[in-house]
Amino acid sequence: MNNIILWTVILLCSLLCVGGNGKGKVTLESLTDVKDHKKLIKIKTNVLVCFGNGRASFTKDNILNLLTEAANEVKGLGTIAVADCSGDVKKKLCKKVKVLPDEGQYIIKHYNNGEYNKDYDRAIKISSLVNFMRDPTGDLPWDEDETAKDVVHLVDNVALQKLLKKENTSGKGILVMFYAPWCGYCKRMKPDYSSAATELISTDAGILAAIDVNKAENNVVRQKYNITGFPTLLYFRNGQLKQHYEGENNKDALVNFMMLLMKNPDAPPVEKPKEPEWSDEPSEVVHLTGDTFDTTLQENPSVLVMFYAPWCGHCKRMKPTYVTAAAKLKEEKITGILAAVDATKDNALAKRFDVQGYPTVKYFKDGELAFDAGNIRDEEAIINFMKDPKEPPPPPPPEKSWAEEESAVAHLTEESFKPTLRKKKRALVMFYAPWCGHCKAAKPEFTAAAEELKDDPKILLGAVDCTIHRTVCEAYDVKGYPTFKLFHYYNKADVESFDGARTKTGFLEEMRPNMAANGDDWVGLQGGGNVHILTDSNIGNFIKSQEATLIMYYAPWCGHCKSAKPEYAKAAEMLTKEAPGSVLAAVDCMRYPSVYEEYEIVGYPTFKYYRSGRLIGEYHHRRRAADFVHFMMRKPKSRDEL
Repeated sequence: MNNIILWTVILLCSLLCVGGNGKGKVTLESLTDVKDHKKLIKIKTNVLVCFGNGRASFTKDNILNLLTEAANEVKGLGTIAVADCSGDVKKKLCKKVKVLPDEGQYIIKHYNNGEYNKDYDRAIKISSLVNFMRDPTGDLPWDEDETAKDVVHLVDNVALQKLLKKENTSGKGILVMFYAPWCGYCKRMKPDYSSAATELISTDAGILAAIDVNKAENNVVRQKYNITGFPTLLYFRNGQLKQHYEGENNKDALVNFMMLLMKNPDAPPVEKPKEPEWSDEPSEVVHLTGDTFDTTLQENPSVLVMFYAPWCGHCKRMKPTYVTAAAKLKEEKITGILAAVDATKDNALAKRFDVQGYPTVKYFKDGELAFDAGNIRDEEAIINFMKDPKEPPPPPPPEKSWAEEESAVAHLTEESFKPTLRKKKRALVMFYAPWCGHCKAAKPEFTAAAEELKDDPKILLGAVDCTIHRTVCEAYDVKGYPTFKLFHYYNKADVESFDGARTKTGFLEEMRPNMAANGDDWVGLQGGGNVHILTDSNIGNFIKSQEATLIMYYAPWCGHCKSAKPEYAKAAEMLTKEAPGSVLAAVDCMRYPSVYEEYEIVGYPTFKYYRSGRLIGEYHHRRRAADFVHFMMRKPKSRDEL
């Protein structure tokens, strides 16, 4: 049992220690009970928890160090925590959340918006952990997919140019796929591209590479090679761009392309077989042109017309259901016909009916335009509409932008960002996107905090819309929304990420770091007036003057500290009646950093017990009022009695 306690202490210290002087470092959260776990996933929107079982589990795969490094990388975007399921904690926490790793093993789970999301299923390395935390609900990054190990994954333009230079002397051809992670066509092509890369490994035909040009830092690549759509495949030989790949998006076509150019480097580009025109395919859809449009509509009292473009992906997906629906209309003898117009050929018709995008579906009655049919694209919806054609309700009016709303939040632009922040001693900036759900949730809390702070001329709560002011967001490496960053007179060296609670209280506590002065943060707590508030100037004499005292070393932002304070205050009140010679005290280590160093504090909260001016040891028991009182009533005289 003593070994378990010792290991727990060692683990907690290693988790909470900060390197060097601790400036800018992020610590791992340590979970010891169910309440800690519930509170953490409730106040944090993006949480990764590593559940281990004993010391060996946290040394396996160097996981503790990897998690610490990853926590620093995702500071402000997510929170990483650990829980040791050995000993008593196993019963209280791990069994409750139904996570019981074998001895010496660990299990990593992710929580999103207070709910379990999934088990971590990526590689155990920093880059994988960081990528996962940046997009925990997204797809596995292609460069981490084991089936794509033979594709040369290029990080940026430097890596691309190095590859071209390296293969310049080998004579091998290089096919590079320029893609975006969100692109549906790219996703569908990736398995074939990966398989082709594997098949080509054993040949001299060349290399298949890929680069994500959706990244901001790769804009230079997009511009250099004129990448305007995804995926784009370019073939290089001897360091020079030779041709675009226009073949089929399947493994055999890719392999044949590379083999052909190996044998005949000057072979002409392989053209993709031309798709048959929709109007040439047999179906019940009536294809209209400028010559037949008005006549057909006059002959048919009820006509639904789909204006499309052959290259349009949404049109291609709608086409099969439209064809099937047209057949069912005829089969079930429902009044009306389904028609289609290739707007790229009959542009005059598209302009006549103000077609702005594809597909656009409009309903005509008795030869005249009745109304836009809205977003009806599946078979059942089309058939139901034709049975009883009714104009869909108008779309809701566009939401007023946050910047247009009246509030105390300063909305910063590319022009105003720097001059505004240079005038503020302390500024918290929220980088957001209007469509982001987490941003919408944080917005009212952020606005309320700004309202309370509006009369302080040295403090600012600002916001930047990253869909408009992209250069500002790119300059501060904003990878997800919302991202919160703290500024001090616009000093770039002092910019910090904010990863506290996204609530009014959380924002206020960050912006008023001195709120704990003179024990203000204990005011309002039952018994708070009985806690002796210490400073860097009186703590030494206080310890010497007391027969028995327990001191809580804390930080205002620390979640565990906030949880412990009410119980600690109650205990202080109880001790004034039951044990007048035993007192509880507290010191804010953020306000008095010299105390943090002098008294060797490695994490928060730390409780140290002193007797007659001498340190006996640290308190590691439960943090409830009754437990604090019981401990102080015993008045331990040595470390063994703790």
